[in-house]
Amino acid sequence: MPDPAPRPEPEVDQEATEAARLFARVPLGHSTVRYAGRTWSLTRSEQVGGRSQKVWAEERGGTAVVSANLYSPGDGVDRFRPCEMPAAVVLDFLAGWEPT
Repeated sequence: MPDPAPRPEPEVDQEATEAARLFARVPLGHSTVRYAGRTWSLTRSEQVGGRSQKVWAEERGGTAVVSANLYSPGDGVDRFRPCEMPAAVVLDFLAGWEPT
């Protein structure tokens, strides 16, 4: 019996890889952080044993929000899904926040 055809390697999404690295630096639960000279509430949660993560940030005393999901379904390819905003906005925030 012939060997089955090898599975192609999944394509790596560099943006999702960067998002996964930046999600990992956000502590689980709620944090108060500084970004762009302002104070923010930042929350990271995990579901499905960490295969689904969400970040949500709200500027305190302002109207700005940052929100995104990261899915790691186990096939070696993360999926980064910003919520109704450009990916660059989320990635800049995740790279630039500082603990208070």
